[in-house]
Amino acid sequence: MSTFSSYQDGLDVSRPDVTTPEEIEAYRSEYTGSNKGLLDSFEFWLEFRPDVLKRHKARTRHYRSAVEAVHPLVELLGAIHQYTIGAFKEGVAYEIRLAQTNGATRTDILDTLSVAFIHSGHRGMYAAADYSEYLRSYVDPDPVERFPEGWSFDPKAFDSGMDYSVREASREDMDRVQEWYTRTLGEVPGYVRFLAQHRPGLLKAYRDRYEHAIRDSLPKQMLPWLMLNYNVVRGFHEGIRENVLLGRALGMTKEQLLDAICFGVLHSGANALDIAEQAAGDLLRQYE
Repeated sequence: MSTFSSYQDGLDVSRPDVTTPEEIEAYRSEYTGSNKGLLDSFEFWLEFRPDVLKRHKARTRHYRSAVEAVHPLVELLGAIHQYTIGAFKEGVAYEIRLAQTNGATRTDILDTLSVAFIHSGHRGMYAAADYSEYLRSYVDPDPVERFPEGWSFDPKAFDSGMDYSVREASREDMDRVQEWYTRTLGEVPGYVRFLAQHRPGLLKAYRDRYEHAIRDSLPKQMLPWLMLNYNVVRGFHEGIRENVLLGRALGMTKEQLLDAICFGVLHSGANALDIAEQAAGDLLRQYE
């Protein structure tokens, strides 16, 4: 059984109703030193109700597995993805800075924003575009072990075999993409069957974005991690199931999938996990 320090980001979370000036100084030093900067949301609670911030911080350590090696960059890219979809420009900005401090390359950031754009629309990209100047002058940090062991970049990982040199969808395209789902996931999601029948061109256009969102450096496992986390936050049953199946097909461990699921609690609350149990509880139990 794991044990944790009573301190989180300089705050003694074991004593939520007592906050000393020394703790506040240590907390602010931690945030400014990490390149994230002081956050207005946390500064608000430091002034009015420090116990709220401490209780928030006390749960942070439980989002991730206690048995897997810690790779903070995965969650930081998850936050960039989520904040872009939510058009939270300040969040996009500070998470990009913190991701850089934790080893993210410029192409890691751009691949993540590319995945986010699938669901964010213009609203999210306007928020990300506010930080374009920082990305233009972005300096890649020294190489570090950024991702879990066994995760790898593979730009062809999601290739369904559809012919993208032709924009219109053929019957052969629809057969190939459904065969990809059957081969990779073991089942064909309902929306795929629906679009293959009623709007095959839309399915092909969607898959073109999906298959090529990660182009330069992100490990292929980051796609199901990001999509799984997002679908937990929005409470979307089929999206949760699809990405647990995809993550499993790509060799992700149960704990890695649970990290993506539980990190969703940050934005949705613990009761959102009821839908995760309904959607993928059976799949996660197969790991046991």
